[in-house]
Amino acid sequence: MARSWGLVIGLLLVAAHSTASAAAGGWTPLRNERFGFQLEYPADILRPHRSSEGGDGWLFASRDESAKLLVGAFQNAEKHTAASYQDFVARRSYGGFPVTYAPRGRTWFVLSGERDGKIFYEKVMFSCQGGVITSFAMTYPSALRRAYDPVVERIENSFRPGPGCV
Repeated sequence: MARSWGLVIGLLLVAAHSTASAAAGGWTPLRNERFGFQLEYPADILRPHRSSEGGDGWLFASRDESAKLLVGAFQNAEKHTAASYQDFVARRSYGGFPVTYAPRGRTWFVLSGERDGKIFYEKVMFSCQGGVITSFAMTYPSALRRAYDPVVERIENSFRPGPGCV
């Protein structure tokens, strides 16, 4: 299941410059009916770019595509723990990027770092007794940190795994 997420996240790391402003309004709720997760995203800054075939994942991008947000959930068929999946994501999706922030709890973790003028931030949560993995990952230009750090913080504050199990 982690198969294509690593490829998509890798694509997210190819970003150019942006002129977005995190202070702008327009926050829109996003809720996944199948897995029940939810978050808010700034619709005036990040627009839907594409979604997965099953409707459980979305890619949002800024107008110039320099900032990207990947959101989704999938069943944890490989029976990862927070620790094993954190190691897997760090190697597979961010190999070569120094991870400078990596807190972890029993049912969640965060990975963040910076390289080559790009910042990445990913939060992953496990629900349904570890049976479902829900995550969001955002990449953006380091030069726009002051604009995008508050966006990431608000997305993270609104991010909730689903209460039900599939």
